[in-house]
Amino acid sequence: MILILTLAAPLFGGLFYVAALQSALPPRRWALLGCLFGPAIFPLFMARRRWSLVCARGMAYGLLRA
Repeated sequence: MILILTLAAPLFGGLFYVAALQSALPPRRWALLGCLFGPAIFPLFMARRRWSLVCARGMAYGLLRA
């Protein structure tokens, strides 16, 4: 079990690093969190990504247009 966690930590760190680069978030912070907590921080990452988008565009901008 510890071997699996040891091998999966850099994988999740790398995945969160790339996703943070694409989302204009601080990549080192998200890579570290990805290494420490794995996929458990995915909801937090998505919320931060959404908040960053709302701050950049403003509250009046609709993201989903019908």
